[in-house]
Amino acid sequence: MKKYIIIFLISLAGTLALDAQEAEGFVFAVEGKGFAATGSENPFWMYSNQYGRLDAETHALGLVQASYANQFNEKNRLEIGGGFLANDGLYDGVKVDELYATYTWGIVEASAGMKHRNEKLRGISSVGGDIIWSNNARALPGVYIQMLKPLKIFKWFEAKATFGHYFLEEDRYVTNAQVHHKSLELALVFSENDRLSGSMKHYVQYGGTSPVYGEQPDSFSDYIKVFFGSSGGSGAIEGDQINSLGNGLGSYELAYDMTRDAYNLRLYHQNLFEDASGIELNNFPDGVWGAYLEPKNLSWLDAVVLEYVQTVSQSGRPTSGIFGKEGDRYFTNGTYRTGWRYQSRIIGWPFIIGQSDGIGNLNDRSYVTHLGATGRLGNLQYKGKLSYATNLGTYDNAYTPREHALYSYGELGYTTSFGTFTGYAGLDWSDRTQNTLGIGLGYRYAFKE
Repeated sequence: MKKYIIIFLISLAGTLALDAQEAEGFVFAVEGKGFAATGSENPFWMYSNQYGRLDAETHALGLVQASYANQFNEKNRLEIGGGFLANDGLYDGVKVDELYATYTWGIVEASAGMKHRNEKLRGISSVGGDIIWSNNARALPGVYIQMLKPLKIFKWFEAKATFGHYFLEEDRYVTNAQVHHKSLELALVFSENDRLSGSMKHYVQYGGTSPVYGEQPDSFSDYIKVFFGSSGGSGAIEGDQINSLGNGLGSYELAYDMTRDAYNLRLYHQNLFEDASGIELNNFPDGVWGAYLEPKNLSWLDAVVLEYVQTVSQSGRPTSGIFGKEGDRYFTNGTYRTGWRYQSRIIGWPFIIGQSDGIGNLNDRSYVTHLGATGRLGNLQYKGKLSYATNLGTYDNAYTPREHALYSYGELGYTTSFGTFTGYAGLDWSDRTQNTLGIGLGYRYAFKE
């Protein structure tokens, strides 16, 4: 174990409170975290879905952030924020954590720069509320526009959309690639308390310079092809001329939201797709199936989630070559070989484990059952996660025998007038790799002017 194993972080880190975005004026926060583990790696949930701030070998983390917000009137609001991160581990060093400007006009919010997406489902979901973008990686630089509330087309019918454009780093297989994003949600509103929604999220990696194929198409006309999922022109590689331009991926989501006097309940399914076979649901039932409950009459429980996730179908074993519809190989691509990663971290569901060289996956076929909960016991705020996984490796390199693993995690926070102290603990068991026990301690202080 590294020398940092006995360090309680002295360096500063900042994570703004969940309600910081609603505060006006200047908001500052500092936080320190230190971790120790019995194995060579930290327990899985200690570093997964943590905005890319921690990794498997992080023992010390520091981050400091600040923001300024001004509510001009009822409809217009401006927020500017940023922060620096320092940590050790696989990706150690000092780096920009966030640097952004966000403008809100009515129900539309636009952000430019590097800004983490808002936490979904109180941070207890295995997919972070989004199987394609789970907050497992650092914030991508770019522009993101979203509707904060649905637009009512009719009393019984609503629509909501997002749009984004991002820039990937230079240090990857295809340098300086870009990411296009859009989503559309349509909902049937049966009553104020019952809502059925269906949505599609779409991402495309395109452009950049490949060491094999050279510069990839990225003109405005190429962007139009990317936006509509059209095939590439004569300047594109053969596969993109046959299929669609760039590396497209995304998900469908079907969700039912119920609001009752005693609880709020969300039932949902999100699939994931890499090509036409997934869009046509040939990989069914891959994806996440979940139930998220917020009780209203339990003082000790704020929310609980139960999820079943599988990624084993992938539309079948690869048999038809690079242009076939089988073998979706989630979060990988033959041209954009770094795949759906940013700065060496998988952007989506963290149980898909990439190869250490940044090319391809070590494991992308899993069955996972996940339970998460958060609440309060007196002055103590708690959060816990428990996941049982059967990992199969990949179609090309299967685990023999399969891996069975249990990932457990818990945190307990105590808030005082001079900051919040948080304890962390995790225990991972596996019949394939070493077991590990990890503990951590954190301190956070926030104030505003």
